[in-house]
Amino acid sequence: MRALACGVGAAIISIVLVPLLAAQPLQVILLRHGDKDPSRKDYNLSPKGFLRAMALGRLLPACFGPVERIGTFELNPSNQQNARSYQTAVPLAVATGVPIQIFWGSRKDSTLAARQLLADPSFAGRSVVMFWEHQRLPLLAQALGWPGLTAIDDNDFDQMFLLRFNEDNPGRPQGLRLSQSRLFESACYRDGISPLPQTPLP
Repeated sequence: MRALACGVGAAIISIVLVPLLAAQPLQVILLRHGDKDPSRKDYNLSPKGFLRAMALGRLLPACFGPVERIGTFELNPSNQQNARSYQTAVPLAVATGVPIQIFWGSRKDSTLAARQLLADPSFAGRSVVMFWEHQRLPLLAQALGWPGLTAIDDNDFDQMFLLRFNEDNPGRPQGLRLSQSRLFESACYRDGISPLPQTPLP
């Protein structure tokens, strides 16, 4: 009976783990939403933030290959709080034809979005872009398996992060810290040539 119980337990564990491993994406690009104007009392992008979003709509496919899934932080439908993440994603969605998925519940807990992403087979082997609220980005990255993302300054809209997943080391992506301003000056953005290698982070 003990052997049977152990066998059943192992089977249950394998049934639970296989879908999670099968849903592992190819890569996840994490970005903060575009710039805001603190002097304005609204939840919209500033004109500078809108221009950044337009540029990202071109940069992301040019420098990182086809974008297959787009996700955003949850906005409040009643007052549009946190709408900037969705607004930043719109030019990319228009450029690629990929619909935007709002991760409902992420205002309460961003780890829910990571669990959903890793458990959904439609993300398996896909290139994913996630536009997020900056204070919750480290938690999202950690829940995706990369603890190397530290707190982001309130005035920092330049950083972005690339998580590359590997079948040989499931659940532990390699993280790269990137600069949008550098990429906007790179050959991949101007001419469609691959960018220079970036230094991996632990």
